[in-house]
Amino acid sequence: MTVTDRIFNVHQRRAITLRDKECLIPGCHVPASWCEIHHVTEHSDGGPTSTDNGVPLCWWHHRSLEFSGWEIRMNDGLPEIRGPAWWDPLQHWRTPRLSLPEFAFT
Repeated sequence: MTVTDRIFNVHQRRAITLRDKECLIPGCHVPASWCEIHHVTEHSDGGPTSTDNGVPLCWWHHRSLEFSGWEIRMNDGLPEIRGPAWWDPLQHWRTPRLSLPEFAFT
């Protein structure tokens, strides 16, 4: 579902939260329900406000993404992340994995 607004609606937030469970940055345990939803392709660059273009980031990671070295892209509607060189010297794109066990989200 795509809308023309910049803000993700409650249904989109719920879908993204259910898909990703927590802040997308590895090792960050902030639940997705507490996160801000980030446009992977920025809205100002024409990125749609859709579940295929949104990921949860905690306040800190959302504010620091531009200069932190973390990169996010979508691949067939699912997020992939590439860490800074200090975290992954080979700079591989990875599918995020939950840092907490699944039962922690129920």
